[in-house]
Amino acid sequence: MPEGRWSDEELLAELAAALRAEETVPPEVVHAAQAAFLARDLDDELARLAYDSEVDGLAALTRAESASLRALTFVCPALTIELEVTDDALVGQVVPGQAVDIQVRVLSSQDTTVHADEIGGFSIRPIPGHPFYLQCRTADGTSVSTSWITL
Repeated sequence: MPEGRWSDEELLAELAAALRAEETVPPEVVHAAQAAFLARDLDDELARLAYDSEVDGLAALTRAESASLRALTFVCPALTIELEVTDDALVGQVVPGQAVDIQVRVLSSQDTTVHADEIGGFSIRPIPGHPFYLQCRTADGTSVSTSWITL
């Protein structure tokens, strides 16, 4: 047998080891992955993260202290969602401004709904302690979701 090739027995032993390794994934990780996959609506337009002050600010950081405010911007053709993380809330703006209900979809927790006023302003209290995403439907019926957010 040429060097570097496995015998059938060696290959079967490696495959068996790989299958056993799958069994070692913690159940909470499997549950979280399933919940993350099932929570998404495939018809939603995904608003991609276009700006995160925590990430973008690291490249320009010249002081020892960090910025006191974190800002995130999600964009898609239908709208933009801007978020600022304060001490006790997420303060947001839907652009263009419009009154919409925004579902806060929290992994491993209860979803909540907040209302954006006619100029698009909204706040989320308390700040979700688990990964979450925002979902809303515009006046023309377009459903928009952000990517998952972890603070």
